[in-house]
Amino acid sequence: MKSLNILVILFLVSSPMFSQDNIQEILHKKEIKIDSLRKIDFIGYKYKYLDENLKIKVSKELFDKMLIEYRFDPVKIKKYSDSVNVILMAEFKDDDAYRFAQLKITYSWERVGLHIWKNKEEVIELAKRLNIKHPYRLQELFLNNDPKVSAEIQNLRITLFEQFRKEELMMMPAKQLLPFAFSNNPEIIELRDNHHKKRHKDKK
Repeated sequence: MKSLNILVILFLVSSPMFSQDNIQEILHKKEIKIDSLRKIDFIGYKYKYLDENLKIKVSKELFDKMLIEYRFDPVKIKKYSDSVNVILMAEFKDDDAYRFAQLKITYSWERVGLHIWKNKEEVIELAKRLNIKHPYRLQELFLNNDPKVSAEIQNLRITLFEQFRKEELMMMPAKQLLPFAFSNNPEIIELRDNHHKKRHKDKK
């Protein structure tokens, strides 16, 4: 999100049409919009083109029209997450709302596991015990430091402390603890290293 704001600023600064006051007003409106989007429950939202289980409920004819109208490449629509991108753009007709909804709807059990250092099977088992049907609902419990997952959060703290020996981990708010755990997860580090190696190799 910061990178997007930087691009907006650079564009506006380079344009003689905008004064400093204009820029500040535009950015302020953008911040208000983003804050309002953060408050929307996109999992429980009443969609026109998705049912209560977030399954797509449009005809092939309408979906094909959406592809054309919103300039999606049909060749790249291969799985549910690709199709739901089309649906969400048709639903909101807004890039910011689309991104917020897409992130939450397509959240996976694997991604939750990368934040709490558990494999997919362990995460699904935890969700079943808590009667949770959607991955992002489970992620919300962790982000909100919900008592239902207090034992799991404490175990994560201990695991991270034993790994990194940082005292602040034992008092860190859950909303900071989870991103730290994600970025330092060995699987993410390996993926990141492989990505850098591939980019380096492609440049040669």
